[in-house]
Amino acid sequence: MWNRNGSDQGTTNKEQILAKLRNALIEKPEAQFEDIDLRTDTWKPIKEEDGNAITFVQNFKDLGGIFIYLENEAEFGECIKQLAPQNNWEPLWCTSHKMQELLMKYGVKYCDTPDKDLKHIVSITDCDYLVAHTGSIIISDQNTHNRKAYTEPDILLVMAHTNQIVGGLKEAMRNQKGRLNSHAITQSVIITGTTRSYDIEQEIVQGVFGPRQIAVFLIED
Repeated sequence: MWNRNGSDQGTTNKEQILAKLRNALIEKPEAQFEDIDLRTDTWKPIKEEDGNAITFVQNFKDLGGIFIYLENEAEFGECIKQLAPQNNWEPLWCTSHKMQELLMKYGVKYCDTPDKDLKHIVSITDCDYLVAHTGSIIISDQNTHNRKAYTEPDILLVMAHTNQIVGGLKEAMRNQKGRLNSHAITQSVIITGTTRSYDIEQEIVQGVFGPRQIAVFLIED
């Protein structure tokens, strides 16, 4: 567009905008939040009498998770061996190499790909950490080797040991970073309860974009 003087109005506006941008980059804004503490943890301290384990269980169950405590690996194997046929879960969907060895050891049927004919697709895996502060589960590619194994099943079963419980996410991430020195972890996911959404009638629906139920089998070390 040309103005009455014959100049290009569009070019003039563009130059004005660029000038403002240059000035904004040159001018150093005043620090409005100089006293913010970015190092101190904002989470409430875990009660000494509860510890990480009890705190995790409470927070995990508050999120709708199912928790089962087992004294050893043998109890875990027998537990899964009973639950799978009773609940029509067989064959369990398992992509974790470690878990596959355990299932074979205790005679539990599993498959590498989900059986679409099953009423409920149930995936089972091990994990990296359980986070007490948030009731979260951290799973990496080293566990499942397949992202679909924890995003697509109706029910997700997770095996963990008590020494995998950490206080907060910061500690878990620090531990994960240490493992990167010797192992290639391409992806980790933090699962904090089932996904929730509202349907057309404004009622909460769980498991819309992931498992409808999550269960943790915690084995004492």
